[in-house]
Amino acid sequence: MPTTESKLLTVLESDAAVQTHFGTTPGTRIHPETLPQKPTLPAATYRRIAGAPVASYDGLDDLDNGLYQIDVWAETQLAARQAADALRDAIDTSADLGASLLSIFSDYEHETRLYRFSLDFSLWHIES
Repeated sequence: MPTTESKLLTVLESDAAVQTHFGTTPGTRIHPETLPQKPTLPAATYRRIAGAPVASYDGLDDLDNGLYQIDVWAETQLAARQAADALRDAIDTSADLGASLLSIFSDYEHETRLYRFSLDFSLWHIES
């Protein structure tokens, strides 16, 4: 049964614009939770920060609604923005994710010396 996370990765890995920024195998640069020690940039992390399966009168449904945070990391603000735009477009246009963009923010991480664009999405997916 495909999870929302696996569907998200499938959508991102199959998108040509995402491949332009993250390489032909984007899954090697899109990581759950945290970046590896020396990532190839730009890179992205994703995590589910809230949500639950939808309940109906018959109990839990196959429909899942989760709030996901996707962070894009790069050495320049422009590279981070362009890679984040590619991810956003891929997620927004996917019929399988029922995405709603909730927020975007950017910052510079002094500790890592990387620019970050953070995208929060509400994703709807049938896990069956």
